[in-house]
Amino acid sequence: MLYIIGAIVLCSLFYYFINRRFIYIDTVSTAIVMAIGVFSVNVAPQFAISSIWLKWIAFIAITIWAFFMTSYIFSFITKDFKSLHYENIIGRFRIGTWVASTSVTVIILSNYFPMFRRIILPLVILNTLLWLFFFFISIKGILSILKDKHVKNVNGILFLTTVSTQSLLLMYNNVWDGFYQFLYINELLITIGFLFYFVCITLIINRYTKYHWSLINDWKAPNCMFHGALSILGSAAIISESLNYEMVLILWTIVVIIFVANEIMEVVRGVLRTKAYGFIEALCVYHPSQWSRIFTFCMFYTFTFKLHTIDIVPTVWIANSQQAILLAGKWIIAIILIIEIGLLIRAQLPTPKQFDPIYSNKLSEEAK
Repeated sequence: MLYIIGAIVLCSLFYYFINRRFIYIDTVSTAIVMAIGVFSVNVAPQFAISSIWLKWIAFIAITIWAFFMTSYIFSFITKDFKSLHYENIIGRFRIGTWVASTSVTVIILSNYFPMFRRIILPLVILNTLLWLFFFFISIKGILSILKDKHVKNVNGILFLTTVSTQSLLLMYNNVWDGFYQFLYINELLITIGFLFYFVCITLIINRYTKYHWSLINDWKAPNCMFHGALSILGSAAIISESLNYEMVLILWTIVVIIFVANEIMEVVRGVLRTKAYGFIEALCVYHPSQWSRIFTFCMFYTFTFKLHTIDIVPTVWIANSQQAILLAGKWIIAIILIIEIGLLIRAQLPTPKQFDPIYSNKLSEEAK
């Protein structure tokens, strides 16, 4: 692990000496680590593939995480952190992906690379401190939104407050087998996650009920966190044994309803955008925030899988629904993961038209 970090730091410094500038990564880009990481741990093992391939997928996620974190650290060194990652009141909530991606990285190391166990505890401590930093700036950000009337700009990115908190809980319970015995810590983090969710969903509902908006341009990709934040809450509640089966089942049912409603809106939005911009410009534009969709799909799958494996016999319709989700879900996730990778590759090979800054900025805003 240290070799990976060291190599990335050296490559970054070499790039700087050649080009006289650092590679600055978008704040929300670590969502790719969240998506690929959760896929490698909870979804990919459901396919009949070799463990070597699982380790390779996990290794890719770790490498990306190390590279992105190096970029973020450089932003501190060059004093660009505030302008790049903090200045925008809504944008600063994207720092939550740093906490969640680090939690996923620690879980990957714990599951697939036990030879790196010496670095796990330092990462756990650093990620806990990072979460505390994000916790306080989130509180400050929420108060600023209320005070300065920024409600009209909010979107699902605020749910990263819940996601980051529950990722911490999943990290603790994956690293230490008996952590569920620390019930007060588990319940505290679950409570904080729920409180963040209710505050954020209240702000978002106010945004979409009190201000004019259009489905084509104002429904953002991170809004999938409506159900994704609840899915990670449910997964954390199961692994930490913080909620009983009946409460978790109610939560899962709510997630299913929100998931279906959100995806229906996304289909309608896709159709409207295609009519307005054409297929390529409407659906084939890459933006880092799109990885949040894959992450939420993976977390919904994970939540369903963990609930399905509880040694309690559910009703027939629930059992059949869960089985259908588990059978079809892994293929759907794999397909959209491949599509997103394709969009990422395409974005690195811009067409002449995309060199037009007006065109590029327009598409970037539409993708957010």
